[in-house]
Amino acid sequence: MRDTMEHDETRAYVKSVAMKYVRNDTDAEDVTQDALLLAYRYRDSFRGDARYSTWLYRVTATAALMFLRKQRRTAREVPSSGAVDNDGASVIEAQPSAADLRGEVIARAELVHVADAVAALGVKYPAVFWKRYGEGRTESEISRELGISVAAVKTRAFRGRQAALKTAVG
Repeated sequence: MRDTMEHDETRAYVKSVAMKYVRNDTDAEDVTQDALLLAYRYRDSFRGDARYSTWLYRVTATAALMFLRKQRRTAREVPSSGAVDNDGASVIEAQPSAADLRGEVIARAELVHVADAVAALGVKYPAVFWKRYGEGRTESEISRELGISVAAVKTRAFRGRQAALKTAVG
């Protein structure tokens, strides 16, 4: 019974520290879980030089900062829909109606020009471009799948998009 009470008090303490950083109950629960796992995993690193609550505060603060950093990184990823037409629809993802055969032929021809423009950049660009703008995948997903850095994905997607836009506009 005493262990359960101590565990509940520890969890409440960790959550209160997490709330100071993330200011959202759901996110604080996630940070609390991460912090408690980190504290358990690194329990041998507690040397006893300071109070346990001080050490646990530092572990929780670190978990909260890592959580916030990950959220900022995810928020910085640009949406895959870049260029939009007059109606607000994505230029790359524009789909003509089934009854509009002329529009479909034009769209397919434009898509071929876009594909050629991106391919002209080099062999490393089309895979990133089509995963990013054709499939709508995130930069992190593409990075993991292709085994390249997120920075490389961003650069290749941007250059591919610029080439596609020149083709669509020009």
